[in-house]
Amino acid sequence: MNIWHLQCYNRKILSRRCTMCFWKRNKSKDVAAAKIRLTTENVLRCFCGKCPVQTKSNCARSKIAKISKSLAKKTLAVKDIPGLYCSTGKATCKDIDKKQKCICGTCPIWEEFKLANGKTKIYFCRDGRAI
Repeated sequence: MNIWHLQCYNRKILSRRCTMCFWKRNKSKDVAAAKIRLTTENVLRCFCGKCPVQTKSNCARSKIAKISKSLAKKTLAVKDIPGLYCSTGKATCKDIDKKQKCICGTCPIWEEFKLANGKTKIYFCRDGRAI
């Protein structure tokens, strides 16, 4: 039992942060939002680094340049990853261009986790994580 579920179980409420409660609420695992983990595998499959929203961002480009070091060390810090916003939430870089076309729908993670069914469907960098 994860810590979020223990807290919501004890208070007899369903929490948005708890994946166990999410499944109880939605009764279907094919709905968006199995918790997308910040893993090396997911970072490598992520298309955020190719997204027009952040291609002109100096902040994102510097993070992309450093990402191989983070992956080699197996230490993934949200502040160092210029992507996987469906997992980590809104972009920390302030110079992304949110008026550009989003490509979330082309990402293999978007397809695998059926993110089109979630509350946040695209622009995770602007609107936050998938759940």
